[in-house]
This record gives sequence, structure tokens and C-alpha cells, in this order.
Amino acid sequence: MRALRLRFEAGVRSNWHAHAGWQILAAEEGRGRTQERGGEIIEMVPGGRPVFAPAGVVHWHGASPDEHVVQLTVLGGGDGGPTSWLEPVSEEEYRGQ
Repeated sequence: MRALRLRFEAGVRSNWHAHAGWQILAAEEGRGRTQERGGEIIEMVPGGRPVFAPAGVVHWHGASPDEHVVQLTVLGGGDGGPTSWLEPVSEEEYRGQ
């Protein structure tokens, strides 16, 4: 397992991507969001329920449009395999439109 703490400024998000192993995301400060491709946007807030992303599932994560997020990320499984980086998340996708 590996843990990372990331800070995304308001409006900043990752590209679509998938991990070789699983990932758990939780907001420690501010407000964040994440989404699996084809799914609903999930808001992440401190003290809220962590979000689980299974291995190989395409998703993105980042800050809300108007507030930064400090995100705790825990990665496991997948034997440390690479992340598959894909296209940027469009503004429409990011805003849920």
C-alpha cells in the first residue's frame, strides 16, 4: 500500500485515468469531487465517506469548482503497476452537464 496527500486548487482535476490496483480517496480539507466514467459525480468533504475506485476503473478526481481540496489517496494491489493516463476531463464533464 502507498498513501499520498495531494492538494488540488479550485477547479483543478486530474485527467481520466485507471490504476493497476485499487484506490481509496478522502477529503481532509476543502471540497473535492470524483467520478467513474459513465457514473455520477461524487462530492468529497472532510469527515465524509471515503470513495473506493476498483482496479482498472477509469475515473478522475480533483477539487470543486470554487474550493480547493486536500485529498488523502491510498493505493493498493496491482503490484505497483502503472497508471493509465487518458484524455482531459472536459469542462462539461467536470460540471456534470
